[in-house]
Amino acid sequence: MNLMKTLTLKNLKLNRKRTIVTIVGIILATALLSALVTLVSSFQYSMIEYQKQKGGDFHVKFSNVKMSELSEFKNNRNIESTFETMGMGFAKLDGCKNEDKPYAYVMATDEAGFERGCFKLIEGRMAKNEDEIVIPRHLKTNGRIDIKVGDEITLDVGKRYDSNTEGVIWENSAYEHEAETLTDIVTKHYKVVGIMERPGYGMEDYSAAGYTFVTYSDELAAIDNGTKSEADTTLTVYSRYTQKALRNKDAVTADIIGVDEKLFAKANNSSVEMTAEESDRFLKEMENAKYDIYMNGFLISYECVFPIDGTFKALFTVAAVVALIIILTSVYCIKNSFNISITEKIRQYGMLASVGATRRQIKSSVKTEAAMLGVVGIPVGTMSGILASLILVKVVNVLSAGWLNVALNFHTSLPALILAVILSIATIYFSATGSARRAAKVTPLEAIRNTKEIKIKSAKLKTPAIIGRIWGIGGVISYKNIKRNNKKYRTTVTSIVICSVTFIVISYFMSMVFSRVGMSYASVDYNIGINMSCKKDLDIEKLSKLLSGIEGAEDYLVGAGYYFDVDKPEYTKEYGEYCGQLYDDSEDVSQEFLITVLDDKSYDKYASDAGIKNAAAGAILVNKGTFDVYNENSSKYVKKEMELYKYKAGDTIECGYNVYDDASSDDNAAEGDTESSTDDNNAVEGDTESGTEDNSGYVDEETINNGVRKTVDVTIAGVTDKVPTGYKGYGNTTLLFMNQKGFESLWADGKSGNEFKPGHASYSAYVVAENADEYQDTFEKETEGNTEYSQISFYVSNMDKQMRDEKSLFTLLGVFAYGLIVVIALIGITNIINTLSTGMELRSREFATLRSIGMTDKQFVGMVRLESVFISVKALVIGVPLGILISYLLCVMMNRMDDAIIYEPPYKAIILCIVVVIMLIYAIMKLSMTKLRHNNIIETIKNENL
Repeated sequence: MNLMKTLTLKNLKLNRKRTIVTIVGIILATALLSALVTLVSSFQYSMIEYQKQKGGDFHVKFSNVKMSELSEFKNNRNIESTFETMGMGFAKLDGCKNEDKPYAYVMATDEAGFERGCFKLIEGRMAKNEDEIVIPRHLKTNGRIDIKVGDEITLDVGKRYDSNTEGVIWENSAYEHEAETLTDIVTKHYKVVGIMERPGYGMEDYSAAGYTFVTYSDELAAIDNGTKSEADTTLTVYSRYTQKALRNKDAVTADIIGVDEKLFAKANNSSVEMTAEESDRFLKEMENAKYDIYMNGFLISYECVFPIDGTFKALFTVAAVVALIIILTSVYCIKNSFNISITEKIRQYGMLASVGATRRQIKSSVKTEAAMLGVVGIPVGTMSGILASLILVKVVNVLSAGWLNVALNFHTSLPALILAVILSIATIYFSATGSARRAAKVTPLEAIRNTKEIKIKSAKLKTPAIIGRIWGIGGVISYKNIKRNNKKYRTTVTSIVICSVTFIVISYFMSMVFSRVGMSYASVDYNIGINMSCKKDLDIEKLSKLLSGIEGAEDYLVGAGYYFDVDKPEYTKEYGEYCGQLYDDSEDVSQEFLITVLDDKSYDKYASDAGIKNAAAGAILVNKGTFDVYNENSSKYVKKEMELYKYKAGDTIECGYNVYDDASSDDNAAEGDTESSTDDNNAVEGDTESGTEDNSGYVDEETINNGVRKTVDVTIAGVTDKVPTGYKGYGNTTLLFMNQKGFESLWADGKSGNEFKPGHASYSAYVVAENADEYQDTFEKETEGNTEYSQISFYVSNMDKQMRDEKSLFTLLGVFAYGLIVVIALIGITNIINTLSTGMELRSREFATLRSIGMTDKQFVGMVRLESVFISVKALVIGVPLGILISYLLCVMMNRMDDAIIYEPPYKAIILCIVVVIMLIYAIMKLSMTKLRHNNIIETIKNENL
């Protein structure tokens, strides 16, 4: 056995080129696996840190905890750590523009709270004593109160009292306007030492009536240092569970608040439906619970290792699929190297067998070769994968500095790296096993003749005449060689097919993940939203000039919305069935259509982006929507994309509206019209009445019949699935977009004012500003006190933080997704290079022989080029349809499990795959031909290692 090992080692040293190629294959396979697990680990860690920053480093928030009960949390073995906050009270803010959020809510905490709460400092520092305070950024952007770091403020802090219920109002309850007052007022003086981002929902709900101001608490700091407090103050405890408790979070939480564990777990499981009786019981139990709670659901799902749910269920599924693909393609790639090595040494194995070497010894020799190569390749590959991941994270952080709301975190996991190494060992083992069996079967006679690879059938050797006419003698020889040595040719084609299919399927899978995340999370594509109301019609072109004239507007849009109804529109079958279920198959239902008139520049840009020509001749119909549909297989409501109508360019839609006299309607609106935008994202912070409009998408018959019924015919200029900036999230309302001239042309005299009185339209503007805060300040300076706009009420929403948060989420996902696509592409390219280059090298004796008997360079080039054409065409003809088929089956499988996405072939990935395969094969063949032409014919023929 020692002799065989020595011989194996010498062979590796003598044939260094082949050894290096194989080691590179092992290094790449291991590097890809280690990079994959490192990227997954880094992505998970980054998402956890992102959620901690956004929502706080806690799992469950317990409100109304008495100081005397705090020890129960501190000593609970299921709770890893806690931090506490203390509500000091509410203070009325003078000059606040948001009527639904008129207070400052003063909260006190200590170092632990500042460190682990969702207080992201953007200027100054945190409070260090009870005379210092930190204020939120949205006090200025939403409340329009400008307080700077260093200012001293006086707050009259008290409790909110509801005169209707004669009780104290909870901190996150909405403002009661007329019903509430402040009691037990105490005057406090603070120095502003910092400005922070708006705290997360766990600390400040959107409906909360107060902006969160945070000061320091000596009392809480003393408790953390072990000092007992005699006061029985009410606290809010933010608890972080142990990993074991996190897996049983429902039972642990139910036990703490004193409710039924099974009922609580059922209520928190979205896939399980509760009966009416169970719902009533649960509500009663929660009313009598010991504490009010808030669960930081995203952080729990990100940190909970088992059971895996939500985002990371999809993440780990993707990672597992990619790991399997890496292993399969790497096995094929490395197996090719070993097979080529076996072919090169076929005579050697025959000689060893002739002198007494057993099959077991020959198998052991091949496996020893694999082990020696693995000892070198696996450590280098593991370190290379980690290094590549680190570089990727660093580069992304450098490139995204200044605009990404969260930094990517590099993180390695030892168990994950061990798993990568084990998978790498398994890859090498499976690669070498088949080659070892093949080597062991070689007999001395077969080794000498070396004809096992060649299968000759006379019928197959007949060459089509067209090949000879186009490619000459070189093409004829090439064709005969492919038919004669079909096994090696098939290996090359199969290798390229596998790589092509893998790339297409993974590209489609990642695009599907992006689409799914986009449907669930992406809702804000602007950072300044402006709703306008006026008793007269507004000039949208004039408003457009106002927005564009303010410095920093990267994109903007002004729209006037008019609501119409369409009786029995031409639904697609799928959307018709959905509407029938939604409206209980009512025959009296009319679908709501929103015609939005855009300013000319925005409309032209939108039409261009949608690829619609002659858009001025009619309306652009948005004909794709996303809806919540019940999936019976998963017992969950899932987001589903579907086409809405059968309309196409040139069709007309009869849109109905009502005209009222002065006595029946002061607003004289087209039915369904409201003065505020229907987009939930435009809701003003703290506004409990925004976003409550019925967005069901249909109009009842009673409303339709109230007034004089009239119709207009709207011509469809084009159909698209794109929406302009600001118009996401309109529920079941169908969207149509027109310019002012096209809208006025709907009436015979060109004047809609003859039918509608002024003030019936809802006006909105959306801006993507380079600096949202500066833009908002400038806009308000331009409009406030300006007599030109004195009759217009502007409601400005600064959505900058939400937009940046969503952009950050997509960036994190994008780095991971495209990182995986690059990984797959590298595997494929390496496999193709390895297969083609080694195949050409092994045939160098054959090529040298042909050249020695008179084949010219032109004939030689023709022969190789024809082989390239055969390989490319056959591989792509098989690979592309197979990739499309598998990606379609993947879509069907995902739709049955938990998704509902319309299948669209990954055209970009297919085109890229075709181009890369053709270019790669051409480049490799060209380089190989150049190298072979420079080889010495005699020396090449004499070389026994080939």
